[in-house]
Amino acid sequence: MKRLIAVLLFAVAFLRLPAMSLEECYRLVRENYPMIRQYRLSEAMSRFSFENAAKGYLPRITLSGQASLQSDVTEFPASFNDLMQLAGIDMAGLSHDQYKLQLNISQTIWDGGYSKARREAVKAGQEVSKLTLDKEMDALKSRVNQMYFGILMLESDIRTSLYMDTLLNANMAVVSSAVANGTALQSDLDNMKVEILTLQQKRRQLESMVRTYKDMLSIMTGCPIDDSEIFEVPEVPLVDTGRNMRTELLLFDARIREAESRKRMLDVGIMPKFALFAQGWYGKPGLNIFDDMAYGKMSWNGIAGITFQWDISGFYTRKNSLREIELSRNSILLQRDVFMLNTGMQQSQIQNEIERMYGMKESDDEIVRLRESVRRTSESRYRNGVITVNDLLRDIMNENKARTDRSRHGLELLKNIYDLKVVLNQ
Repeated sequence: MKRLIAVLLFAVAFLRLPAMSLEECYRLVRENYPMIRQYRLSEAMSRFSFENAAKGYLPRITLSGQASLQSDVTEFPASFNDLMQLAGIDMAGLSHDQYKLQLNISQTIWDGGYSKARREAVKAGQEVSKLTLDKEMDALKSRVNQMYFGILMLESDIRTSLYMDTLLNANMAVVSSAVANGTALQSDLDNMKVEILTLQQKRRQLESMVRTYKDMLSIMTGCPIDDSEIFEVPEVPLVDTGRNMRTELLLFDARIREAESRKRMLDVGIMPKFALFAQGWYGKPGLNIFDDMAYGKMSWNGIAGITFQWDISGFYTRKNSLREIELSRNSILLQRDVFMLNTGMQQSQIQNEIERMYGMKESDDEIVRLRESVRRTSESRYRNGVITVNDLLRDIMNENKARTDRSRHGLELLKNIYDLKVVLNQ
């Protein structure tokens, strides 16, 4: 039995409750966010467009039919018909009702590079679409940071509040004893009770704010988060401040490539095109018009050859279109420069804040130690009747503020580092 109890105690000692991590929140938010479904839609549409563009060299096959009644047809002059009849030949001429069932086949030999340019344009558009979605998804990390570290800070404040609650209750027992012995006034005890009640009110407010933050994070992650959920304090990450990996930079490059693909489409649009063709039809009239005039029967007919097509209308607008593409490219480069400037300013601001927080963090431990020492001295002086309860409460609240500030400074420093990671997309 003792051995079983020892094993259970050992297991409990190493049992770790499941905890929510910042990276897990990133992953869950990305998977749960409705925009993630747009990836699949965008990929499917781009795949179909690319497949259609790749079919530019497949043969084109059309089947058509026609039945017509003409007001006039080709026929020989009356004098020529009279001569033919004298020779015993009756040329009835073409019939006014004509029929045709035709099959056309066309095979492109060279399209001037249009199919290839169109495929490249589809790929460039797909890349822009994907990176645009990536940019929107990356922006979610800032919101996750705000809620996640907000929860950590509020929970830290609650722990500090509970510590101060214990401290105030211990001192209230001292004051209560002094009131009972007649060495202190009832107002001293009332002051202690007021501070404890005020502290409890603030703690309930903090707990309500924690619940609000958890509900918001639960909506974003798609996972229920109860009050007992533990949020891990993330480790201090390594950030290379000289390496900017923002998706927007990739997006600017992709938009420039998309503009270049439009330029290639203009280039191939003015190129000549060659194709083989074949036509076959059954009907009347056929290719042998004299046979049709003599007998008026349905016949099989066929034509095959090569076609050449050069649409020079593209030259009319080519110059303006090239200027428009160049202006678009310059606009993208300008937007990139503005983005880099704003990102650099944001990075500098966060780095300065990190340095400031590091400086404050170095003195926080010493401030807490000194405030705690002052409070202990005040407790002793109050018991000896040297100071009033208000003086004691002031020193207790000063220690409370020092502990709260120390905890918040550490978490704010960590949040700024993770915000810097988001700014650089590392």
